Amino acid sequence: MPASPARRRGALALLTCGALALTLAACSAGSDGSTAEGGADTAVQGTGGGDATADLGAGAGVSEEAAVDREIVTTAYATVVAPDPSAAARDLARIAEQAGGRVERRSELSARGDEPGSASLTLRIPADRMSTTLEALSGVGDVSEVSVDTDDVTTEGRDLDARIAALTTSTERLRELMGTAGSTDDLLQVEQELSDRQAELDSLKAQRQLLSEQVAMSTLQVEVTSEPATVAARQGGFVGGLGSGWAALVATVEGVVLVLGILLPWLAVAAAGYLVYRLVRRRLRPATPGSPGTAGGGPGSGPGDDPDAGAPTPPVDPEREPAPVGR
Repeated sequence: MPASPARRRGALALLTCGALALTLAACSAGSDGSTAEGGADTAVQGTGGGDATADLGAGAGVSEEAAVDREIVTTAYATVVAPDPSAAARDLARIAEQAGGRVERRSELSARGDEPGSASLTLRIPADRMSTTLEALSGVGDVSEVSVDTDDVTTEGRDLDARIAALTTSTERLRELMGTAGSTDDLLQVEQELSDRQAELDSLKAQRQLLSEQVAMSTLQVEVTSEPATVAARQGGFVGGLGSGWAALVATVEGVVLVLGILLPWLAVAAAGYLVYRLVRRRLRPATPGSPGTAGGGPGSGPGDDPDAGAPTPPVDPEREPAPVGR
């Protein structure tokens, strides 16, 4: 028996409702999964954002430290051994000029006998070219010694900058007060104070300029020497001993000659004074009775000139008393 149209419509309505229910259930499950995944993604993104924020904070701190411009004064010392110190000094001056620096001091000493020649230079080199300049020293001669000293003057520079800023503001205010001074005494007092602060400001600016120049231009002190020509003869052995003995003999003779040269003028003066003393003493010596020229009538007189000189003395009678005076 065939189904009636009402039954067919009822069955179709039931199928349609079942299909709709299944479709709604599937949509609801998909939306829940999407929501869960979205929440998980949001949580992950939030965690990553926190890490990124922390990284940015740390990077900002590092950048602040790196942003501080450190002021470093560099001073270097080097010793170079070269056969010709004068030629080495010229090469060093050229290296300094090529690096953008200058020669601040230069002195040379030529070789004399056994003493080798030498040279001394003070170079001012840009701070960023100091390493390159030190490497270039090997092209001048044998570098026997190198030392580099650094001094951080950042704090000193900041202190000078702060004091300069404060004094600049103070001098500007004093200039404003000069225009509003009510009396001559006030004006003179303000002028004196302004003069003192301006002098201090100029001094601080000069110190800051010098410090900045020392930071920008490093100092390189170079000593150039050459080995003596007689080093081989002084190494030892018979030849070395003979050379040392000859050198000692020559040094001794030179010392004796030097002493004689120093004493000779004094000896001449002493000899002249002694001669004068002898002459004066001879003239002032008193004459003695028995000396020639004082007895017998003067010089040239002798025993033959006096008739009684050769006569014998009569004997004296011991029994004869001398007659009293006055009888």
